[in-house]
Amino acid sequence: MSILHICCNLAGSTVFPQMFEALRDEGLSQIVFVPEKRAGDVGKNVPQGVPTHVSLTVRPSDALLFFRKAQRTIPEIEKQVDLKSVSLIHAHTLFTDGWIAHDLGQKHGIPYVVTLRYSDIETIWTYEPHLRGRARKILRDARRIVFLSEAARGKVLTRWLSKKDRELIEPKTAVIPNGIRPEWLTGAARENPQEPLRVGFAGKMNKRKRPLDALCAVHRAAENGTPCVLRAVGEGKLMNDLVAGLHEGDKYLGVARGMDAMKRFYADVDVLLVPSSAETFGMVYLEAMSQGVPVLYTRGQGFDGQFPEGEVGYSVACGDVSQQAQALADLREDYAARSARCIQHAKDYAWPLIAKKWLEIYQ
Repeated sequence: MSILHICCNLAGSTVFPQMFEALRDEGLSQIVFVPEKRAGDVGKNVPQGVPTHVSLTVRPSDALLFFRKAQRTIPEIEKQVDLKSVSLIHAHTLFTDGWIAHDLGQKHGIPYVVTLRYSDIETIWTYEPHLRGRARKILRDARRIVFLSEAARGKVLTRWLSKKDRELIEPKTAVIPNGIRPEWLTGAARENPQEPLRVGFAGKMNKRKRPLDALCAVHRAAENGTPCVLRAVGEGKLMNDLVAGLHEGDKYLGVARGMDAMKRFYADVDVLLVPSSAETFGMVYLEAMSQGVPVLYTRGQGFDGQFPEGEVGYSVACGDVSQQAQALADLREDYAARSARCIQHAKDYAWPLIAKKWLEIYQ
């Protein structure tokens, strides 16, 4: 069995090379094809030991004429890949990769599976409604459809599809979350939180990640009798606003890049609060858990539903600062046991285990 991955976002996320390398370690034959838009991104995040082809087949104008991506990319794949050796195509996004996989698969008689991610569900579907009919066709013709969370699957099945389409598509769906590198799984459970409670925020300083809400929740909790301070890392348009709003004891720590830097950040916090307005999964929560840090995550978004409420933390309503402040207070209770559960559950997401789930889908 040989898998052709079509992955337009390879340069933008380390999740993809980690996945491909985990599958490599399971003995799977793979080829990665990257339809790229920026010459400066060529060579970024290339998986080790997996044949990877990158072609500059995407142009800025394709945002309006989406189908041209497939028109340019399919001939390049045919030139660079021996499609007779390919058993299955895996499209790692619905719209760009899925469109290519659909047309390439139909032309050559190769089945495909498709993964839906944040940009598919929250951005392109919302802001480019003229593509919705094509999206439904890609889903109808896919052999399997994979989501990163139950929340994402539920959103698509209930909001996107007619009853007829839902009856056809739902049996083909599965949920496989992102994995975490085994090197993360070295954390130890915490006995007690610090006083005041050190609340971490890690992520882009933008409207979607809601860093200012996290800051307000920390201050509200302190006003309500739960002493808290903020520890924040990240960069973006809201960074200056966050820095301007810091109180005594709060700290903005700049940008933390790489696993070692993030481990040091988690070692300095007791709780993680990232109250995003939208997440397909939310790797930052899993990373925090691996270091024994309980988490607060957005209700109805990607991480919600991964665990029973209270098991590793709590879901909170996006934009409800008062509820987030109360959840910070609640996390002080039973802290040691919850921290230990975080450590244990993070191990279930190790890439070798997640890779085996993908092998089952491919087979």
